[in-house]
Amino acid sequence: MREFDVIVVGASGYTGQRVCEYLAARARETSQSWAVAGRRAEVLAPLAEQHGASGAITADCTDPGGAAELAARGAVIANLAGPYYGRAETLVGACAAAGTHYLDLTGELVFVRGIIDRFHATARESGARIAPVAGYEALPFDLMTLTLLEDYMTRHGASPARIDLLGGAMQPPPGATGLGEMISGGTAETMRVMLEHDFSGLAEDPTALNPADDPDRDEIRRAMPYEMTPKADDLEPWSMPIFPGPFLHPAVVNRTFALLRREQVPISTALRYRERLSMGDRAGAFRAPAAYLMSANASVMSWLMSTSLKAPRQIMKSVADRFFPKPGDGPSLENLDGWHWNITGRASGPAGAVAMRLDADGHPGYRTTANMIAEAALILADPNAKKPDRAGVLTPALALGTAELGRFGAAGLRFSPVRPA
Repeated sequence: MREFDVIVVGASGYTGQRVCEYLAARARETSQSWAVAGRRAEVLAPLAEQHGASGAITADCTDPGGAAELAARGAVIANLAGPYYGRAETLVGACAAAGTHYLDLTGELVFVRGIIDRFHATARESGARIAPVAGYEALPFDLMTLTLLEDYMTRHGASPARIDLLGGAMQPPPGATGLGEMISGGTAETMRVMLEHDFSGLAEDPTALNPADDPDRDEIRRAMPYEMTPKADDLEPWSMPIFPGPFLHPAVVNRTFALLRREQVPISTALRYRERLSMGDRAGAFRAPAAYLMSANASVMSWLMSTSLKAPRQIMKSVADRFFPKPGDGPSLENLDGWHWNITGRASGPAGAVAMRLDADGHPGYRTTANMIAEAALILADPNAKKPDRAGVLTPALALGTAELGRFGAAGLRFSPVRPA
């Protein structure tokens, strides 16, 4: 029995405070304990008192001793202290060794690849579920994909040929304009760090997170190439790539598929996952050129995240330094709850199709991201929650399973089946 069900690392940051707001109410409903953790006691103590946390733990998570102590005290660690590359590996390793479940909000493929290679075997042995990328990037997409896959295979007894997701055009509240209302300083800082330090080239590979010894990687790459431009068989004709990282979700979803194949789930290696983002009606007659322009922008970003050339990376980093929000900044609090967004999904194949929809309230990157990682942590910490029996460095969907999908309604995410179009 651990001292705390959930420990929030990085609780004093912009998103961390939103997680505390959620846990302040939700953990009382579920009768679970939680604590805040970080290096500055003078900040943590009033934060814990303000939100009714069960404790405040002063610890340096980059120190092996501090990380091990933290992992020993919590059933689940929710790490919101990004950027993660070069900083969070010690804490992940401590959780993997201690059998402590771990969640974070990283979008850094090189970090996720690194912890897979270093800690997957240890976490499998200890029973720890290590689930990075557990915010808007990429928990709802991964969960919806797994739900569609399971539904299709249950109904038709075979793997679907493709799974398509379409993010609806986001509806901001009045007055929510400018880059600062879209992304926080933490997200911008992650982009800066990756442009400066990540020369891994993983953004060009949809199997970037598959097991290193996966024999199907070449076949999957052929079946699921990165194609940024609109296609006639997309769920919406003139749509654009997912923003900000069109190369992230496919890598996460492909890891879900690959690990399920190792559990003898008969998923076709030719299964194609494709995701797009709706442009809505605002572009009017310019939807087609706008879609191609956004596709070109996404292609440039993927190239920048993959190239070994330092000059273009430095130019982009200079742009980010000048125009993007700074660490600690974020959208105005009065606008966080007025956002609305959705995702529609369809699994299809020769036998037919199944479809579902996610409707969500709150700013996708900050209100609902904070709510969903907090709810995911409570699910992982709940011994009575229905979760699959697996461990290791997983994806959010594999760590959580789909049996508790309804619990995310408390976080503002409502999944529902719909009739296929």
